[in-house]
Amino acid sequence: MLTDEQMQVLREYKEKNFPDAQPNAWVLPGKRGRPIDLGWLMSKHIKPLARKVGVPELRWHALRHLNNSLMLNEGVDVKTRMDRLGHTHDRVNIYSHAGDQAQLEASKAIWQKLKAAGSERNHQPAAP
Repeated sequence: MLTDEQMQVLREYKEKNFPDAQPNAWVLPGKRGRPIDLGWLMSKHIKPLARKVGVPELRWHALRHLNNSLMLNEGVDVKTRMDRLGHTHDRVNIYSHAGDQAQLEASKAIWQKLKAAGSERNHQPAAP
C-alpha cells in the first residue's frame, strides 16, 4: 500500500517516461509487457547509485535489511514489518497481518526517510 503522494509521483513518472502507456501498464515496464527485470534494474541503476554514495557492493537482501531497519527505527510495528517483507513466521504472532492503516503508516515512514535523504543529497556540494 502506498500513500497518495507516492502514487502521484509514480503517475507523473509514468506519464513523463511512457506517455503512450495504457492505464493498467507497469510503471517500470520490462520487455514484452512484463515487469522490469530486477537483475537489470540492480546492475544498471541501483548499484551505480550505491557506488556513487559510497556503498561499493550492494545486494537485494541488503535493501530488505535497510527497509526493515528504517521501519523499525520509525516505530513501525513487527506485524506490519513482517507483512511488508513477506515473513510468515514469528515466534509471537505467527498468523497476524497488518491492516491497511498500518501499511500506509509504514509507507509514510519510508517515504519521509527517502525524501529527507534526497533533499540532503541535493544540498551537498559537488565532489571535485
